Amino acid sequence: MPRVIFPDCTPYMAQYFDEAARAIVPELALHVGTPSTAEFVRASQDAVAVVHFQTRLSEPMLVACPKLKVIVFLGTGVSSWVDLPAAERCGIKVRRVLGYADRTVAEHALALVFACARRIAAMDREIRAGIWRADALFELAGKTLGVIGLGGIGREMARLGVALGMRVIAWNRSSVTEPLPCEPSNIDEIMRRADVVSLHLALNDETRGIIDRRRLALMKPGSVFVNTARGGLVDQAALAELLLTRRIGAAGIDVFAQEPQPASDPLNRLDNVVLTAHSAWMSPEAARRLVRLGVEALADELAKLDRV
Repeated sequence: MPRVIFPDCTPYMAQYFDEAARAIVPELALHVGTPSTAEFVRASQDAVAVVHFQTRLSEPMLVACPKLKVIVFLGTGVSSWVDLPAAERCGIKVRRVLGYADRTVAEHALALVFACARRIAAMDREIRAGIWRADALFELAGKTLGVIGLGGIGREMARLGVALGMRVIAWNRSSVTEPLPCEPSNIDEIMRRADVVSLHLALNDETRGIIDRRRLALMKPGSVFVNTARGGLVDQAALAELLLTRRIGAAGIDVFAQEPQPASDPLNRLDNVVLTAHSAWMSPEAARRLVRLGVEALADELAKLDRV
């Protein structure tokens, strides 16, 4: 059995494990597919290190892999995919990959802003249905962009907003030492003042549900809300209600409370919502960085194990 394995690689990710990436950890066994829980455990139970991408790892799965010492998750939101307390109890080091898609996600968030402000997706659907109606919400120049979360993605979003001639106000959970072209604010003020609110927070116990019904109701009539971070940050039912009444003008949503997004969800029926399938991180450039950074992290952890 392989000592180092990637048991749940997708076809999309596999194409970026090129010769240079494979050379970093030559022993990595790459398996393309969507394994069941039992299949994942069978493939990984003799491994000391696992790269993983699309499987939720529970405590029973981790316990069933007694030799496992390292997990490298290809992404940022590892807590949504790995039972971290269980991994700690099992003595498994878990690493995630940061910074690989900051620009890509910010560009996607901006694309959602444009699609909402100019009603691009709505007009596309109408034209295909035989309806010819021109419409738009507003021009971005001179408007206020509120950025909630100033990690790598939020910082890129702030810079893009300024480049478009927007006034940027922002909030971050911790102090930001890097000079940024934005005015510090708090979340409630951002929700009240911004014409566009873009969410860029990690999901954890402190941030879960942070954009609740009360805060959503603070938004200016006709404003735009964009979420490319995590669905669990937002009261999705309240968001749908406020969009239905046009209290919020439009929303661009890439992440959802449940993924895949159920076809019955109220957001799916609203013509002032642009939906994408948790794809903000996806670009060839970001995928190459993700693979490279992931295998470099794997090599680093294997070297530590070999020194023990």
